Amino acid sequence: MKVFSLSNRFYYREFPDLKNTVLHDLAVYNRVLHKAYKCLYDRAYKGAAFKDSELHQLLKKQFHLNDYIPLSAVHEAKALLKANAALNKKLIQKTEKRMNRIGMKIREKETELEKVICEKEKMIRKTKLHGTTEKDYLYEATVIDPKIKNLKNQIKLLKYRLTGEKQKKERFMEKPKSVCFGGRKNLKHDMDTYRYNRRKRMLICGRRQGKYGNNLFKYHIDEGVLVYRGIRQEIRMPVVFHQHREHIERAVRMKHNTPGKAIAYELYDHGEYFIIKAIAEYPGEPVLPSGRGSIGMDINRDHIALAETDRKGNLVKAWRIPLKERGTRNQREYERYVAVKRIVEECAGKKKNLIMEDLEFERKKEESLYRDRNYNRMLGTFAYKRLEEKIERKCMEKGVYLRKVDPRHTTQIGKLKYAKRLGLSIHHSAAYVIARRGEGYRERIPNEYHEYREWKEVIRDLGKATLEECQRTPYLCLFR
Repeated sequence: MKVFSLSNRFYYREFPDLKNTVLHDLAVYNRVLHKAYKCLYDRAYKGAAFKDSELHQLLKKQFHLNDYIPLSAVHEAKALLKANAALNKKLIQKTEKRMNRIGMKIREKETELEKVICEKEKMIRKTKLHGTTEKDYLYEATVIDPKIKNLKNQIKLLKYRLTGEKQKKERFMEKPKSVCFGGRKNLKHDMDTYRYNRRKRMLICGRRQGKYGNNLFKYHIDEGVLVYRGIRQEIRMPVVFHQHREHIERAVRMKHNTPGKAIAYELYDHGEYFIIKAIAEYPGEPVLPSGRGSIGMDINRDHIALAETDRKGNLVKAWRIPLKERGTRNQREYERYVAVKRIVEECAGKKKNLIMEDLEFERKKEESLYRDRNYNRMLGTFAYKRLEEKIERKCMEKGVYLRKVDPRHTTQIGKLKYAKRLGLSIHHSAAYVIARRGEGYRERIPNEYHEYREWKEVIRDLGKATLEECQRTPYLCLFR
């Protein structure tokens, strides 16, 4: 696991000598990065032939640099190219799935059109035999003919959309899009922001063979000084790292050429000041189950429902943490971070395990074609993967055991078995089922429901029943 620590702010007005040096190095590094990415992109997709050593020599000669900045720029350019190729592959897969769903929809509409045309032909034959009535004529004119016209238009639009998806796939197959440093949107509308984003950061890779874990940054722990070897001059800065500082100091104190000693430093320019981010590798320690119970969490788009159990699987308490659906992306991310921090600290304080569902939102997003608009908006704005990563990272930091369980039918089982008996809401009862599954209890649909119908029909009718009806008697949900 990678951990990072942010430094204090270095204001240019307090360090006037830093401004020219830092801005010059940022500009040079990003020029090297753009050149390296273009060369690697040409080699990958346009047939250019050269070795990595030749690229390094070209960058050193063109920009009059030593090895360190070109090596870091080439490393970052390779990572960007690899990520771009992976994204392109994923886009191709999503396009193929959309094409399959559109093809299925076309076949459904064509089958429906054939049935309506057959009905139209029956009406024509009936007319030839002089057996039609005024009611038949009105049915043909007001129902059958408009339906045929609408179905033909729908099929035409679906085929048009299918053609667009095929063209999109061909473009993806030809070559992936190259990275636009600074952002394509800014390039069209805001040139000042575009130029600023192109040169606002610099990432220098770590090196475990060095004494300080990096070639250009040297962190003197005892003095509290960070020495930066710039292109023009060497700079000494009084630095204070904040969160996870102990992991950065541990990596610096490691022996020479030890795995995990490398420390990467990233310099960010924020206009009036700049900060430095130190990134180190933290192996972490294996966490074992506590045996004191668990806290199950049911994640929803507007809140997180939680249920706590003791060591025997009995319910201790249930509560919820609200989440914002609106607002900017940063606001939503910060609120989710605060929620995750509260949950993990609750588990760490009570020495209990954290249980969550092993959901696949990517598959749901791929299958969201021809679904409800609100449902698709929820899938698009709910970043479940980032929330899951926050939970995993926080659990590793606090030493909390995290387990993912099968998410199938947790809401239905909780609604049938525990909503009435324990007086819980649907989401709290689902969180209770998740916690019990994490403890090893077998949570399944009650047998009495299997005696009446197939389970799929039970789920379909269960969605129509309210919580109050299920609390009166669970059988009402089968006959509503």
